[in-house]
Amino acid sequence: MRILIVEDDSKSARLIRDILELRGHSVIEAGNGLSAMRMINDHLPDLIFMDINLPGMDGMTLTKLIKASSKTGRIPVIALTAAAMKGDRARFTQAGCDDYVSKPFHIKDILEMLNKYGGAVEQGAKVRPSIVLVADDMPQNIELIDATLSPLGYHTISANNGIQALEKIRTLHPDIALINVVMPGLNGMDVCKNIKSDEYYSTIPVIMITALDDADDKINALSAGADEFLTKPIDRSELIVRVGNLLKIKKHIDGLNSKILEKTQELQKVNSDLKEANSDIIYRLSKAVEYMDVDTGEHNVRVSRYVMIMANAMGFSKDDVETFYLASSLHDVGKIGVPLSILLKPSALTPEEFEQIKRHTIVGARILHSSGVRLLEMAGKVALTHHERVDGTGYPHGLKTDSIPVEGRITALADVFDSMTIKRPYRDALPVDQTVEYIKSNAGTQFDAHITDIFLRHLKDILDIKYMIKA
Repeated sequence: MRILIVEDDSKSARLIRDILELRGHSVIEAGNGLSAMRMINDHLPDLIFMDINLPGMDGMTLTKLIKASSKTGRIPVIALTAAAMKGDRARFTQAGCDDYVSKPFHIKDILEMLNKYGGAVEQGAKVRPSIVLVADDMPQNIELIDATLSPLGYHTISANNGIQALEKIRTLHPDIALINVVMPGLNGMDVCKNIKSDEYYSTIPVIMITALDDADDKINALSAGADEFLTKPIDRSELIVRVGNLLKIKKHIDGLNSKILEKTQELQKVNSDLKEANSDIIYRLSKAVEYMDVDTGEHNVRVSRYVMIMANAMGFSKDDVETFYLASSLHDVGKIGVPLSILLKPSALTPEEFEQIKRHTIVGARILHSSGVRLLEMAGKVALTHHERVDGTGYPHGLKTDSIPVEGRITALADVFDSMTIKRPYRDALPVDQTVEYIKSNAGTQFDAHITDIFLRHLKDILDIKYMIKA
């Protein structure tokens, strides 16, 4: 398979090249977008690993050009990015990338992409040779094993000590390792233990080579995780049989793992699609609420972004932050139950009208509660409690301090800050500095003091959101 690496970092490009060439692939390289475009047209690669941040033409632009051409549009493009964050998959997909690998990448990431996107191309290709690592401090032993295995189609790589052996395991991921027990520095037993204790390399078969035919040595080798052992002087026939048998077993295991990976990726895609669908539904529902009150603009979007900043700063888990981010955008969904004549009234509300406004917390909770869905349950909790105050004078239930869910306390502050700094039918937007002073002066009464401190420490980030997503 012909593979193009588009990468301006020579170290990263070299590592990918070594991984690919040892597996029998033809590799070409480009250090920038323009030279990559010429290579693609001249050589028409089967697969492309594309760095996103390139000098001149960036990887996203180049990918769009590749996918727009009938000649090159079928070529899978794998993005290489040092900043994979939430939403990047959608961004890369929109540009035409088929998948992405985050830097610093692991060899397993490259191999997974080869298995996923290179399978169809490799069906008619020549089977690559198995890669055999031979670790021994005696060159003549390495030469003997190479002379025995190379004529059978194996590709041998060597290491002269234990440290070097581990480096080659981690960078080149051989199919099998033959390791001498006695080596300078890190001995063979320790190398074997390192390999077998690492989930990324533990499936690599290890044959320990020892000069002693002693039962204790064999037990120690097996205890270290070795799959087989050979005694010096090595019998060539025995070497060939043991290597062949272990590689057959590994091939079977790799096939099973490949199927498991394929099914796992299918499930991940289904889950990802469901998540995106849920996010889209939540977003559209929050927009429906905003259409009732056009002056608020992107209020729900901004509040959910403020909430995300504070939740991250407070140590929420990644999954909880993501759920809270979506849930908080529905904090005002209960306004669907408030008459527009009250909601959009350009003057002060009467006590009776304010009671109607206060009902939006209960209406929102009724809409969202009892679904059994974690996201909607959290959204219902936020809708119900985001107007409670820590001194117990809020509504609808007059809850105090920690009896108010932390999600409600965070959303309360985010909601007030945004509401005060946007224009309303009955008043102009208040200046940010005046709003911040109000929040400071009400810490411990209206707002949770600790959350207020988090808000103030991250005010710059919150203001960046406010000015970026304008009303």
